[in-house]
Amino acid sequence: MELIDYPNYNEKLFVQTLSNGLTVYLQPKAGFNKTTAVLGVNYGSIDSQFLLNGEKVIQPAGIAHFLEHKMFDKKDYDVFELFNKTGARSNAFTSFTKTNYLFSTAESFKDNLDILLDFVQIPYFTQEKVEREKGIIDQEINMYKNDPDNQAYFETIASLYPNSVLSEDIAGDVASVGKITLADVELAYKTFYRPENMSLFITGKLDPSETLRWIEDNQAGKQVPKPVRVKRLVELPSTGDETIQQSKMDVSRPKVTLGLRGNDQVPTGREGLKYEIALSVMFDLFLSENSVEYDKLYHDEIIDDSFSWEFENERGFHFAVISCDTAKPRELIKRLKQIIADIPEKIDSLSDEFQLQKNELFGNYIEMMDSEEAISGQFDGFIGEPVTIYDEVEILKSMTLADVSAIANDFLSRVTVQEVLIQNR
Repeated sequence: MELIDYPNYNEKLFVQTLSNGLTVYLQPKAGFNKTTAVLGVNYGSIDSQFLLNGEKVIQPAGIAHFLEHKMFDKKDYDVFELFNKTGARSNAFTSFTKTNYLFSTAESFKDNLDILLDFVQIPYFTQEKVEREKGIIDQEINMYKNDPDNQAYFETIASLYPNSVLSEDIAGDVASVGKITLADVELAYKTFYRPENMSLFITGKLDPSETLRWIEDNQAGKQVPKPVRVKRLVELPSTGDETIQQSKMDVSRPKVTLGLRGNDQVPTGREGLKYEIALSVMFDLFLSENSVEYDKLYHDEIIDDSFSWEFENERGFHFAVISCDTAKPRELIKRLKQIIADIPEKIDSLSDEFQLQKNELFGNYIEMMDSEEAISGQFDGFIGEPVTIYDEVEILKSMTLADVSAIANDFLSRVTVQEVLIQNR
């Protein structure tokens, strides 16, 4: 096994790519009683169009999320029942670019590891089960359609990336889910659920050599799929003119979201992580509760505790969404756009605030280092090189205000802004 050492944190990451292509990452944590494992698939909602052995395939929106649901439904049992019997907590989620399956347990680690690998790598699909799942997912879609926060978020992304795979909800819609066939599910699985397109990250109470042997034994009993040529077809056309998307829902106060689409080129690996952390620091400097701008907005009664922002840096795209419930939606939009416009001029003068923000982030990272779930949640094995929470801290340590300023200026010089306003019916 390859060893990646983090001497500043007394941590080690063991890496091994198996003969079938599955890459395994093992991080033992001394003194921990739990173990958390995440089996990730480099496949998400934006991967509905691709070339398979030179032939173009277009699948219905929501197929990746649909497949995630179907993996738990076997011939005569539900996988959650198996995890429950061993005392493990299990879950799964689909994002724009990934599907993750995970469990956390304080006992029966090997049994749970076999359950995880087997249920993801040994599918069971039937026409009857596919049709039954459609009704379940339709209910989930309709539930989220009645959630103003969810609708505002996805309407903002759709306005930033119109007429593209990103304009579709991760789960698709009722119409697209209705088009999914058994053949679609089987093709998606065979194309993307391949060992070489997956990674297994495990942290907590474990012995690396013993755990790797268990994994190798499990994989030895599985047939290696035949090689295929896959090229993802993700086209993200330009946004166009700035607009305000308005809709009506049952809300007590208007809900505003401001979307910022990055149009600059983002590097991969640790350089990409540096870019992401720098922009997160930039937003914190101007929009966190510690910032002067936040304080003014709050005391002018334009924002309240519902104010938040998030930044997404994924495979091939990146964006930020700022949101808040407010009685003064037009004023909030106006003020936010002015704050963003002023960032290049003001950021270089915030040296003291920058150091305070770094210290706060360090504290957050130290807290996360005591959680297997947080450590596994920060891990990414699909960006050209494995990136851990310890890499993030080292990047933050060496980051200067000049670094943040340079990256912020690149981002803001080509950014596209869109607004979404949800008002009461």
